Formats: sequence, structure tokens, C-alpha cells
Amino acid sequence: MGIIDQFKRFLSRDKNIPLLLAGVTVLVYFLCLPNQMFWDDDDFILKNIYIQDWQYWQKFFTSNVISGAHFISNYWRPLLQTVFAAEWHLWANWVYGWHAVSIACHAAAAILLFKLLNALLKDRTLSILAALLWVVHPVHTEAVVYPNSLGDSLATIFILGGTYAYTLFRASGQHAAKCRFWWIALLMYLMALLSKETGILLVAFIAITDYFFLTPDEKFFSKARRILIAIWPLILIAVIYLVLRGTVLNFNNSFNFYNEASPFAAQPIMRLWTFFRVMALYSGFIFFPYELRVERIIDPPTSFFVPDVMWGGLLCASLIGLSVYYWKKRPAIAFGAVWFFIAILPTSNLLVLINALIYEHFLYGALIGILIIALTFTLDAVKSEKGRRTTIIWIAGMIILLGIRSAWRCTDWRTAMGFYEQLIPYVPKSYRVANNLGMIYAENNLTDKAIGTYKKAMAIDPSNAVAYHNIANIYRDQGNKELARINYEKAIALQPDFFFSYKSLAQIYLDRNELTKARMLLERYFGLTDEKIYPLNLLTEIAYREGAYGEARRYLLVLLQLQPGNPEAIAALKKLEAVQLNKTRTSAAGNTPMITGVNP
Repeated sequence: MGIIDQFKRFLSRDKNIPLLLAGVTVLVYFLCLPNQMFWDDDDFILKNIYIQDWQYWQKFFTSNVISGAHFISNYWRPLLQTVFAAEWHLWANWVYGWHAVSIACHAAAAILLFKLLNALLKDRTLSILAALLWVVHPVHTEAVVYPNSLGDSLATIFILGGTYAYTLFRASGQHAAKCRFWWIALLMYLMALLSKETGILLVAFIAITDYFFLTPDEKFFSKARRILIAIWPLILIAVIYLVLRGTVLNFNNSFNFYNEASPFAAQPIMRLWTFFRVMALYSGFIFFPYELRVERIIDPPTSFFVPDVMWGGLLCASLIGLSVYYWKKRPAIAFGAVWFFIAILPTSNLLVLINALIYEHFLYGALIGILIIALTFTLDAVKSEKGRRTTIIWIAGMIILLGIRSAWRCTDWRTAMGFYEQLIPYVPKSYRVANNLGMIYAENNLTDKAIGTYKKAMAIDPSNAVAYHNIANIYRDQGNKELARINYEKAIALQPDFFFSYKSLAQIYLDRNELTKARMLLERYFGLTDEKIYPLNLLTEIAYREGAYGEARRYLLVLLQLQPGNPEAIAALKKLEAVQLNKTRTSAAGNTPMITGVNP
């Protein structure tokens, strides 16, 4: 028996397909295991105090995903935070563990993709090839190789798992209330919504799956009505989710990330032209993935009559035309086209305005639709057994080449410094990349490079507070407190709620004996951050040094409310009461020891 025949026999067994997909995933992505954690990993994981202490678990459900890093975002992903917290308590910042989980989830999504397509399309070969192409495609490295992007694969697992469970429910012929697969589909929807915002798409994917493959053929509106009746609980869950995200879970405008007016935000037609431009780039990512990178600067076009915009528009029109033409003739092709548009819609900026125009990981779920279309056309085109075998061999070769490209790209993320230095020539006007590179230089004590890079970031965006704060930290550590003061004050003037600068600037004022300024900053810092004990200690000391004993007592009482039984605060309160009674201590600034016993 030849190798090809042995391999075909291996693939003929259902239990072997998950093993194949898992093995291929590990083979492609194992090179990312030692990669450093950076980019969004900082705010989502490394500096997020909520995931590092289980006492904050309730905040996963009541606050935005990066509030534990003292930032505000539009994202609410409690299940993702729960997974991150579990990982942190298992291995802290051990990178091998974080990357292993990402690889495992990517493999799990591929396995579910195979199961779903095999159940719907009834073509085992197409389903295996689609899952293999999907799992190795280089456009997914962005979603797999850095841990924070776990939300993509986690939500996709529940989307594919929920759609597959619903398919099994419909195939069972049972009443919904009595069928475990229906309840699994409902559970999958809840898990998808708790993983990432794109999880809301599950109800749409179930609807089109039902329409194209599960409901008997009849008139459009009759068919649609039958499906709506079948999935109304899912629709209700989606409506409740949207209401919650628009009200109690609306942290920073859930449906519009732009806080300032702009032509892009105000003109839907400009957003449509921009989407066409992005579509032109996506076609390159998918079919010619030779130049992949995270950050890209896209200028919104003001006219349709620009080559790349027209090309993107033609691609969209072609996909729509394919879906219409093959709606009944070849439902798999129409299904693939509709799947793609549904999957890409949340990141298209056509309905919800988000803070990015293009990222490779936006294609994580959408690529499934394109693969269904491409493979259906390809396998339908060959009629003979020999031609089909030759075609499959060519596709297998493509899978190998794409896998090598993905494995190679894993090394792009090896170190933070290498990543940013490689990226910045492509996006010299990216404030985020310049500032992050400056931070890496500072962490590696390359202070001259850090200062120069921060200044470049300031030139790119003079209104952003972060680089001013970061460069002030360097000046402070160098002992140049005057330059540090100037830049901290600049950061606060640009962004009054940027509380990171308050703490450091207050310390500089304290060192200069400018107690009133320090006290004012610390009181504002207390109101802006979850860190309460540190500012209360300093405020108590400042009030004591100023002779404001009543204020000092008030600060101590607040501290004891937050930490009942704090021995240092109790001792300080007793000492303060003794001072007030005896009037024997001087209140001259600089001559009184710290009364709280806490080193700030």
C-alpha cells in the first residue's frame, strides 16, 4: 500500500482528523512558544491587577477588560478575563504556558470547523482541506502568536461549536426543550458573548446555516419566518446583550469609538469607500500573504474613483453577485459569501465605528467563507478522479507553503524590541509603535534611544499625554526633576484624567516642599484610581506637616474604612490624637517624621 493510500485510509477515520489538525497546528506554531509578551499583552495581562488577584473576579462582569490596568476601553469580555486569570494563577508570566493555550484554542477552532463543514456540506475532502488551510493560513498568526488575542479563537470556538450544536439539534428532529444540543447551542451563545463582542454573530451564522442547509426548500419569506420562530431565544439574548452594552456596560461608548467629530465618523459614504480600500488589502492578505504586519496606516478615501477603492468595490460586488447567482444552484457558494460579509461586518466600520480600520485578525472568522467558496469552485471544476487527486495534491502543497510562512512569521514576534524595530519603518507615523518602542528602549536602559523615540512620538501626536509621561520618567530617574516636572505637567494638561502622572508629579512637589500642590494632586489621584492606601498615607502626612490635624484625622479614618484594623493607621491615629491634645509637636514642614509608618 502506497503512502498516499495509507494517508487516505488515515483520513477516512473520524477520530484521526482532530489529531491531524492538532498536530499541524502545533507544527506550525510551536516556534512562538518562547516569544515575549508585549503589545496589548501589557494592559490586558501583565499590568492588569484584576486578573492577578481572584478578589477582583466580580469586576470581570462589571468593568471593561483593561480597567485592571487603570484604563478605560469599549470592551467587555468577562470569560476572556476569567481564562487570563486562571492562566496567571497557573504560571504567572511564563510565556510558554500562555502561547500553548493560544495554540490549543486555535487547534480546537479548526477541529470544530471541520465538524461543522462536514455536517453541512457532506463533502469530507472539502471539509478537511478547508480546516487545514484555515489553521495554517499566515493571516491568523496575529490572532495566535500573542496571548491577548485569545479572544478571537475563544469566540470562534463558541461560534462554531454553537452552530454545530444547532445543526445536530435540527438533525435530531426533537423539540427544542427536550434536545440537549439546543441547550448546548444556547450555552455556546452565552459563552461567545462573554468572550468577545464578535460573539454576537453566532445568531446570524445559525440563521444562515438553517436557511441554506437545514430548513426544507420553500418561499423566502416562509422559510425566514420558520427560522425566526426556531431561533427567537437566541435573538432575545442578542437584544438583551445590546441593551446592556448600551447602558450599564457602556464604559466608553460601546457603539462609536470616536470621541471627536471627523469626516470619517460623520460620512457613511466615506466609510464605505474605506471599507472597499480595506477589502483590496484583505484580498492580498488572503491570496498573496507575503507582506504581513500588525500596524497599518489607512487614509480614508474621499472618492470611489481610486484604483484600490474600485478594486475593493469590485470584489464586494463579485461576492454579492456570486451569492445571488448560486443561491439555489450551489448553496455552499452563497453560504460562503454571506458568511464572509457577516463575519467582517463588526470590524468594517459600516455599522459600529471602531478604533481601527484594518487588522489581519479581523479575518479570523471571515476567512472561513472565502475558503468555502474557493474550494467549492476548485473541486467542482475537476470531474475525473485523476484530476481531483492532482488538485488535492496541489492544495496540499499550498497548505505546506502557507504553514511554512506562518511558522516563519512566528519569529517576527520573538522579542518586543525586534518586533517594533522591524515594524516602525513601515509605519513611521504610528504614535503607538513609536511610543512602545521608546518604552522597550527605556526598559533595556537604552535611555538616549528612548528619549529620541519618545520625541518622535510627540512629534507624531503632540496632543497625546503618554509619551510626555514616559519621557518624564526617564528624566526623573536621571535626577533631572525639573524636566520631569515640566513633562508631567504637560501630560496632565493634555489629559486631565491621566492619573499616572499625578503620583510622580506629587512626589516631585513633596521633594520641593510644595505641599499644597502635592496635596491637590494626590486628592485628584485618589478620585481617579483604585489605588487608595498610598495616596491616603501621603495625604495624611502632608496634612500633618501643614498642621491641618483635622484633615489628617479624616484621611486616617477613610483609610481605616478601607482597611479596618490596619495597625499602622491605628497607631498613627493615636499619635495624632496625642499631638492634638498635648500641642507639643511642631507642625513645621520637613521637621516631623512620617506618622503612618508607611513608606510611599
